[in-house]
Amino acid sequence: MKYSEKIERVAELVASKNRIAAFTGAGISTDSGIPDLAGISTILNAEPNFDGGVFGMLNPTFAINNPALFYDLYRKTFFHPDAKPNPCHTFLSELESQKKILGIATMNIDCLHQTSGSKNVYEYWGNVQLNHCTNCKRQYDWTIIKENKVPICETCGSVVIPDFVLRSLATYSTNVQQGTTLLHQADLILIAGTKQSRGSLPSQTSKVIINLEKPYSLDENTLFIQGNTSKVFSDVSKLYKQL
Repeated sequence: MKYSEKIERVAELVASKNRIAAFTGAGISTDSGIPDLAGISTILNAEPNFDGGVFGMLNPTFAINNPALFYDLYRKTFFHPDAKPNPCHTFLSELESQKKILGIATMNIDCLHQTSGSKNVYEYWGNVQLNHCTNCKRQYDWTIIKENKVPICETCGSVVIPDFVLRSLATYSTNVQQGTTLLHQADLILIAGTKQSRGSLPSQTSKVIINLEKPYSLDENTLFIQGNTSKVFSDVSKLYKQL
């Protein structure tokens, strides 16, 4: 099937369904200036003062013991508070406003779905606005990080670090459960910016996967479009509005 035919098919599917769910990964935010894991690895590998890799950087012990270096790396990789939503985020938000989409389950922490206007978002790893003091556990939003090179707790003077780091990359089980329920309620699942899914997806449900890399596996109810998610959603949106 040609690219144009796939775009037409996705637009038709979106138009015909009213219980759509989305499952999104890092690939949807690269056009907003936020690197994916491969991009983050490249950035970290170029750092002369650090050789721990992505998971070494996200180790809470490293963040607590080396806060200045951690935050220098964090601002080059995960933390981009000025990033703007791109056509992928915007299209999903528009579908929610039309009551076409039930919600979004995401592995991303960048808040771009909410910034674009989406409200029913289940964040498996939380987001960059969730931060806690490493000692007294006082909660902070990202203002303290935007305004301070190394954020220090106003209550006890200890370092403040992102919640997803403090939790040693543990997912939020309630959000994962809610996201899984969402995906099983859908009559169409849009999977964007990732080649893998968290949790099992119903095999009988129509699915569209949009990503630069091929997924690990495909079932007979899945349409795969290999390409830039921002461009694909932009093309689908234009055609969908004409239907």
